[in-house]
Amino acid sequence: MKLKTKSRLAMAAFLAACLLPGAGMLLLPESQAAANQRLAPRPALTLPDGGPNPDVLQQATDYVADHFAFRQELIAANAALKATLFHTSAEDSVLLGREGWLFYRETLPGYLHTEPMSDRALYGAAHTLALLREYTEAHGARLLFTVAPNKASLYPQYLPAVGTPLEGSDDIDRLRPLLEQEGVPYANLFAAFRAQPDVLYHRLDSHWNARGAALAHDVLLDALGKDDRDAFFGGGWHMEQIHSGDLSEMLYPAGGVLDEDAVFDRGFAFVYDPEPRTVEDQRIATRCDGRGGSLLMFRDSFGNSLHRFLADSFGNAVFSRAMPYQMALLDETGADTVVIELVERNLKWLAERAPIFPAPARGLQGEPPLVEAAVSIAAAADGLLPGYLRLEGSLSGPVDLDSPLYVRLGANLYEASPVGVAADGAPFTLYVPEEAIASEASVLFFSDGAVCAAPSAPVCWED
Repeated sequence: MKLKTKSRLAMAAFLAACLLPGAGMLLLPESQAAANQRLAPRPALTLPDGGPNPDVLQQATDYVADHFAFRQELIAANAALKATLFHTSAEDSVLLGREGWLFYRETLPGYLHTEPMSDRALYGAAHTLALLREYTEAHGARLLFTVAPNKASLYPQYLPAVGTPLEGSDDIDRLRPLLEQEGVPYANLFAAFRAQPDVLYHRLDSHWNARGAALAHDVLLDALGKDDRDAFFGGGWHMEQIHSGDLSEMLYPAGGVLDEDAVFDRGFAFVYDPEPRTVEDQRIATRCDGRGGSLLMFRDSFGNSLHRFLADSFGNAVFSRAMPYQMALLDETGADTVVIELVERNLKWLAERAPIFPAPARGLQGEPPLVEAAVSIAAAADGLLPGYLRLEGSLSGPVDLDSPLYVRLGANLYEASPVGVAADGAPFTLYVPEEAIASEASVLFFSDGAVCAAPSAPVCWED
């Protein structure tokens, strides 16, 4: 074959390869997002008000980049090539472990102890949970807190060579004694999982498998003293190749690789009310005839599989993915049990995202001495708790590590959740009645074990 002919054929093949993805967009069904991807929406020529859209060209570029034909297949092929030849991950969020295991990279700092929570943040998390326990019990319900272990915490033998953990304890091990001091009921899933000889997490997913969810269910119900349940974890089961792992989908979006999962001999008795679109729904409601009690559970993605087992153990249940936790759901559902489940890698959220509930009113005898301290405080009407305004602020001063924080508005004194996102100082957040807002506020705290007050500061309004 002449050189010119070969060149023409090569050019034709190159042009066809370039045109095929674009032409495929016109002929093939639109690609769907894989794992936690968010694909760019279709561009619009006009804005909602009818005016021209100045960003239409950029939006069109983003749309084509996310939706061209065979995109997922090409991503999967590239990932497989890198993993096979170089044992490297094509997805920054995914670690290639030993024996085909995959891990979520975000869990590495917790395993290596490179980004530990501060002592003040841990106290804030524990004390805020104690305030939620107080609120829950005042509504005639009980509270239980639990933490879903990171996969790397339970099965480090399958991690790649990521280094030796620094000296120190895991955040959950540092938090647990504070929970005990604060009187927060806690169900220890770490001990239960580590006591099991079987692997109870997915190889290609960041979560526990169905048997792991069944074990978590048993631990939670034991902590609640609830005995009217049927056994799943201790019952009959078999394994099937049926689970599509989140980490596998992130790495190989068109790979179609399935992981094993347990299928139980006994079916579930509960029914959805109403049927959810997916297990990722922000709110899922269930009922189960013949069961007693009502449950409100704040959960994350570990509840995707866990909620089915708990739904089978309560007459009525509501599972919410709201974060921050919206405690108004307790009034709405009338639940007698509140469970909070949070994955280990997100423990820091407890110190950053204050739950939404009315700040408890407190009393004060005498006038505490003023000390040199700086307070910043802002008010906002976020609409998340009708009739209440959110106050956020920070205190810089000689505050004790384990000091609660109180905000005085005129003659009213409220205890704040000692958590928030302040860059400096001790953060605090609270919801107070609209009529209680004053132009100035002062913060009371403990310094060297004695109650002190910071000078009054103006309450600034956020837009």
